[in-house]
Amino acid sequence: MESERRQMRRFPVNLTIHKINDSLLRGEVKDFSRQGMRAIINTLKLDEAGDIQVDILRPDYNSHILADAIIMWKKPLTEKMEIGLKFKNFPPQAKADILEYGYQKWLRTSTRF
Repeated sequence: MESERRQMRRFPVNLTIHKINDSLLRGEVKDFSRQGMRAIINTLKLDEAGDIQVDILRPDYNSHILADAIIMWKKPLTEKMEIGLKFKNFPPQAKADILEYGYQKWLRTSTRF
């Protein structure tokens, strides 16, 4: 059985990516943790390897978050790409807001005993 590499719980979120580096690459953040996130972007041509800057629309606000991350993996999909990012620098309050948003969404959709 494959061991789990993640050390932090991932929460499902629906956040919009507006840019990666200086390219207007649209995408959607699918899940988010304290250390990273998984996203699906609308291109198969993400040539960047390693460090990138991501522009994300902040939930419940009309503002953007700029975060520095490392591309940990890429998986091509039909006309899109799934990517896994590890954060290098993410504004602490914005991270707390997104984690709270994801936690509340998880609570609403989780099965209760």
